[in-house]
Amino acid sequence: MNISDGSSIYPGGKVFGRFQFVQESPGVAIGSILVLTLASIIGNFGNILILVAVFTTLKTKSLEFIFVGKLAVSDSFVTLVVNPINILGKLEGEKIFHSVAEFCRGIACLCTISCVNSLGSIVLMSFSRYVYICHYNLYNKIFKKSTCFGMCFCLYMIGLMIILLNFVGIGDHSFNRKSLECIWDRLATYYYTVFFTVIFVWTPLLVTAIFYVTIFLKFRGSVKRIANATRHAQQKRPLYLAKTLFLIYTAFALCWIPYAILQVADHDDSFPLEIHVIITTFAHLHPSFNWLVLYHTNLLFRNAFNKLVHLDRCFFIFSKTNRQIRDDLVISTVVSHK
Repeated sequence: MNISDGSSIYPGGKVFGRFQFVQESPGVAIGSILVLTLASIIGNFGNILILVAVFTTLKTKSLEFIFVGKLAVSDSFVTLVVNPINILGKLEGEKIFHSVAEFCRGIACLCTISCVNSLGSIVLMSFSRYVYICHYNLYNKIFKKSTCFGMCFCLYMIGLMIILLNFVGIGDHSFNRKSLECIWDRLATYYYTVFFTVIFVWTPLLVTAIFYVTIFLKFRGSVKRIANATRHAQQKRPLYLAKTLFLIYTAFALCWIPYAILQVADHDDSFPLEIHVIITTFAHLHPSFNWLVLYHTNLLFRNAFNKLVHLDRCFFIFSKTNRQIRDDLVISTVVSHK
């Protein structure tokens, strides 16, 4: 959204030139650039690892892995494209995006679709675990490969609908002068900002939390009634996967809740630039570490990753068979005493 002389009409904030942000706020600038660079390297490696594991080693396992793979696809766009573009914006400033018409808006739109898909995938994972544990008789009716892929497709349609609202004057996507990145325009229309954060951040996070609380209460009540050890072993595995998915959800929530609060709270655009840069940088960390959660909490993914790239040589503490056995015994003991 530029005028003929090349100046921007994007609202709010200061227009930075090349390396100006680094010169004026070296601590925040260099820190955010280093964090985004490291997050991109780690995230690209991990998300590729997840995708290879899901579509090869684990392709015959639980249908939840379809959603895990879907999450890795969305996360890969952030680590492979969005983070490097954000680094470019902090180094070069806004004017570099003026030379390529609509480039920044396009990246911002795709970023929104990716974020909606990431959160949506987490909701679907929690919903599938909820149905499996609390309403098992409905699980095979609801969750088939065709319906799972259909749910994933619907997430893309929801993200696209959010983008299409911009064409009827509701919201916008542009270069944000406070966070120095291409992202949805929180200043375009305030009600769009509130709608976006409440409907597509707070509501899914709350619904997902309810699913996991219900799972915990259901499983806790079931375990107390179980006297047969074999039956107990069968009950443990669904909760084991639910624990992994819950940790992924928790990491996402911790990264995005501060961002959601900031977008609504700074309605008059009075907060310092440094706060926006730090919080948005923190929000974009979530796609980089899901694979570590999977590795450290899920034995299937741990074995798959070790088979592909021998991560056990790096995380040697998890390569010992007796440690794996001890982990399972600890989980079993804790659950059995609840």
